[in-house]
Amino acid sequence: MTMVETETRTEAHRPLHSARGTRHKWIAIAATALVLLLALTMLAYAVPLPLLDGYLRQQIVDRVSSQVACPGAAAVATEVTVGGGTLVPQALRQNLSEVKLTVPDATLSGVPHARFTATMRDVTQPAGGTHVGSMDATIAVGFANLPTPKGTPKRTFHRAGDGGLSVDVTMPADAADNVQAKLFMKMRLRGETAQSVPERLEIFGKSLPASQVGDLAGGVRSQQLPHLPAGVTYNSITPRTDGVHIGIGGVSVNALSTLPTDVGGRTVSYTAANGLLGINTTAIGVPLTIHTAPVLSGGTLNLEPRLVHILGGDHKPNDPIAKLVLGQINQEDLKQTLPVLPSGVSYRSVSVDAQGIKVVIGGVTTQPFSVLKQPPGNPTVFGAEGGRLTATATGGSGEATPVVLYGRPVIKGSTLDIAPDQVEMFGVRFPAANVLSQVAPQETTYELQKLPAGLIYAGVDVQPNGLLIRLTGQDVTLQRGALTGGSC
Repeated sequence: MTMVETETRTEAHRPLHSARGTRHKWIAIAATALVLLLALTMLAYAVPLPLLDGYLRQQIVDRVSSQVACPGAAAVATEVTVGGGTLVPQALRQNLSEVKLTVPDATLSGVPHARFTATMRDVTQPAGGTHVGSMDATIAVGFANLPTPKGTPKRTFHRAGDGGLSVDVTMPADAADNVQAKLFMKMRLRGETAQSVPERLEIFGKSLPASQVGDLAGGVRSQQLPHLPAGVTYNSITPRTDGVHIGIGGVSVNALSTLPTDVGGRTVSYTAANGLLGINTTAIGVPLTIHTAPVLSGGTLNLEPRLVHILGGDHKPNDPIAKLVLGQINQEDLKQTLPVLPSGVSYRSVSVDAQGIKVVIGGVTTQPFSVLKQPPGNPTVFGAEGGRLTATATGGSGEATPVVLYGRPVIKGSTLDIAPDQVEMFGVRFPAANVLSQVAPQETTYELQKLPAGLIYAGVDVQPNGLLIRLTGQDVTLQRGALTGGSC
C-alpha cells in the first residue's frame, strides 16, 4: 500500500516539473533577446550602421532640401551635409546637431547666380517649418551680376587695392550742371597781345596743376589789345580785384618828314634847332620861318610861336613885324588834336629835335574784366586773386565724364549701401562729399530681401570677384523658401 501510494505521488508530480522547465527556457530566450536588442540599440548609438545611417541621411537631406527653396528657385540642386556625429540618435531625438547647406546658384535679392551657404545648429522640423537654434550664413554675389539701377549709367565693380569697393561709371553730361571750377591764370604780354596762361585749377575743394587737367584748363588764351603809336608799348599787365591793370609807356615820334606840307593853304617845310620847330613858309611874298615850341595841353599839341625870322632878322611874337606875320597865320593851324589815350594813360611831355616831334606817353590803364573775351561753353566770371586772373565757370564740359567711386559697402538694416567716400576724376581722388555737393547724385543703395525673424544681416566684405554678405541669427524659424527669398 505504501509503495503504491509513493509511486502515485511521483507520477503526479512529473508534469508540474516539466512545465516549470519549459517556462524557464522561454524566459531565458526572452532575456537573451532583450539583451541583444539593448546591445543593438547601444551599438546603433555608438557605431554608425552603414545601411541605416545612409538611409536616414538621405531622408534628412531630402527633407531639408525641400524646406530650403521653392521648386525651380535654384538653378542647381541644394547641397546638404548633416554633421554632429551618428545620425540614429539625432533622428530618434528629432534634433539635428548641425546641418550645412549650400545653394550654389540662386536668385537672391534680385541678383542672379548668387551662392548661399549656411551652417545651422540645433535643427528641428516641427509642423510649419524648420526651427534653427543658431545659424551663420553667407551670400556670395559676383561683381558681374550686380544690377545697375534703372535709368542710371552702367557700372563696373572691382575690389580696390585697399580692400574696399571701386565702381567705374560714366557720369552723364547733365549730371555736372552745378559743378563749379575756378581756373587761375598768369597774364603776360606778347607785343600787343595779352595772353592768359593756365597755372592751376580749383575744383571740388582741391587745387590741381593745369598740366594735370589739360582738357579742363584749356590752352593759352590770347586777346588782341588796341594798336599803339610807334615807340609806345605795353609794358606790364596785372590782374587785380578792380580789373586788369595794363602799363603803357614810350615816346611817340612824328618825324619832320611826316608833318603836313600844306598848312592853311600855304606850302610849308620844317626844321628843328635849339628845341624849337621851325615852320618855313612865305608871307606877303617874303620867305620866313616861324620858330615854335611844342606845348601839351591835355590831348592837344600846340605849336606856340617863339620867334619869327624874316628879312634876315629875328622878331619876338610881340614885335610889330612878327605880329604882322603871325596875323597872316590861322592859329588853329598850329594846333593838333592827339589820339585819345586809355583812361589812366596820358601825354607826359613833348620835345622836338632833328628826328621830329617826340611825345612821351605813360601810365597804367585799368580795364574791366568785361573786356575779356568769353571762352566757348559755359559763361565765365573773371576776377583776380594773388596777382592771377581767375576764370570761374559753372557747369560741365558738355560731355560724359568717366569717374571711379571708392568706398566700403555697409548694410543698414536690409539695405546695402555702396555710397563712396572718394571719387576719382581726371586721375585725381576727391572727397566724395565735395563732388556730390555739386554733381547730381546717383543711386547707391540696393534693397536686400527680408529675412525671417531672428536672422539679421551681419555685414558685407569685398572679395576679389564679388561681395560676400554675412548673416547670423538665433531661434530662427524658416518657412519653406525663406532662405532663397520666397515662399511656396
